[in-house]
Amino acid sequence: MVLKVYVDLRSQPARALVIFLKNTKIPFEIETINLRTGDHKKPEFVKITPLCAVPAIQDDDFGMGETVAIIRYLATKYADLVPDHWYPKDLKKRARVDEYMSFHHTGTRGGCGGMHISEVLIPLWSGGKQHASEERMKRDEENLTKQLDKLETAFLQDNDWLAGDDISVADVLAVSEMMQNTIKGRDVTEGRPKLRAFVDRVKNRLNPTFDEVHKALYAWRDSYNK
Repeated sequence: MVLKVYVDLRSQPARALVIFLKNTKIPFEIETINLRTGDHKKPEFVKITPLCAVPAIQDDDFGMGETVAIIRYLATKYADLVPDHWYPKDLKKRARVDEYMSFHHTGTRGGCGGMHISEVLIPLWSGGKQHASEERMKRDEENLTKQLDKLETAFLQDNDWLAGDDISVADVLAVSEMMQNTIKGRDVTEGRPKLRAFVDRVKNRLNPTFDEVHKALYAWRDSYNK
C-alpha cells in the first residue's frame, strides 16, 4: 500500500512535508483535507490522527500526525530513499537539524504563526466581524521580531543554511512558515538582508517544486489583492 499523505496546502507544515517528500524517492499519494469545511474532524480522518490536524500520514496500517514526528519516521523507515542531507544519519549533523526542529514550533512558527492568526485567521473565522486587538497585535509584532532575531543569530548566523552545510528539512520548515505571512502582504524579511537572501536561496534550490506546492497559498494571497 502506497504511503498516503493528508494535507491542506494552505497549511504551512503540510507544505513543508510535501516539499520534503517530493525531494525524495518515497512513493506517496496526496489526499486533500479541507480545513475550512471541517474534513479534519470527520470520523475517518480522526481514526488516522485523533489530533485532527494536518499533515497526517497513513503508512499501511500505521497512521500518525505531527510534521516533525512524521519527517523523522519517514526519514528513518525509508532511509535509502531519502538523500542524506535532508535528515542526516551522522549523529551530530542530525542533532543540528533536530535542534532547529525543536525550536521551530515555539520559535519561527510561534512568531510567524501568531501574526498570521491575528492578521488573517481571526477576521476569517469571524466572517470579518472581529479583528485582533491593538494589544494583541503589539504583542505578536514583538514576538515575531524576537523569534526572527533568534533565527538569524542562533541558527543562520553567517551560514547558507540553518542546520548544516546543505539544505535540510529545517530550512523547508522555516521558509514554509515565513511564506504564510505574505498572505496579507507582510514581508518578514524586510530590513533583514541576511534572512531575505536565505529565503531566496531556499526557493531557488527547491523550484519549481516550491512554487507548485505553494499555489494554494499564492491564490489565497492574490484574493486579498483583488
